[in-house]
Order: sequence, then structure tokens, then C-alpha cells
Amino acid sequence: MVNRQITPLLSFSGDLVQPVGSISLPIAFGVAPRKTMTYDQFLIVDCPTAYNVIIGRTALTRVKAHLSPHMLLMKFPTRNGTGAIRGDQLSARTCYATALKSVASKPPMEAMTL
Repeated sequence: MVNRQITPLLSFSGDLVQPVGSISLPIAFGVAPRKTMTYDQFLIVDCPTAYNVIIGRTALTRVKAHLSPHMLLMKFPTRNGTGAIRGDQLSARTCYATALKSVASKPPMEAMTL
């Protein structure tokens, strides 16, 4: 494993967030028998967000995923045919609203001048 320096990330709220570390984890897409797996490197951050994990383009490319955001659908090839994962409109809206609320309720930063 290559030890790279981890640079700060821009959070959804616009703040700079310094990752705590990184970890390689397995990701399973779909359910048996139309299931595929891959490993991906995840950055660990300590900040409030509506998301548990964000899967990057590299993992999606490795599993040859085809995305249709409008249909909330992802398809990918497996040994037993085409696998599919469907999103849930209500869950997607709830997650988005939660993310907006956490940004809106954040107190303004105060600066002190000398």
C-alpha cells in the first residue's frame, strides 16, 4: 500500500475538512445471484452529513456500472445476468432535505480582530 499524503476536502457545506485517515473496504452491488463485488479506498472524515458513504467513479467504473440518475437506477453486469439497484424517490428527497437542514442550522462563524 502506498502511503500518500491526504489533502483537505471541500465539504457539501463549503468548509474545508481534513480527513482523519483512509481505509480499503469491500463493496457489494446487488443481491445474489446478480451480485458483484469490488474493493475501494475510502477517506474517513469527521463532519456531519446525511450520507454514510460516497462511492466514487473508480469503483463504479470497475464494476462497469451504468447510471440513470433520472430513473434512480444503476445497472451492472454479473456472471448471472444484469444486476440492478433502484433508488427510492422518498428516501432520496428525505436525505437531501436532511443535508440542507444541517447546513442551514449551522451557526455563523465569528471572526475576532485585534
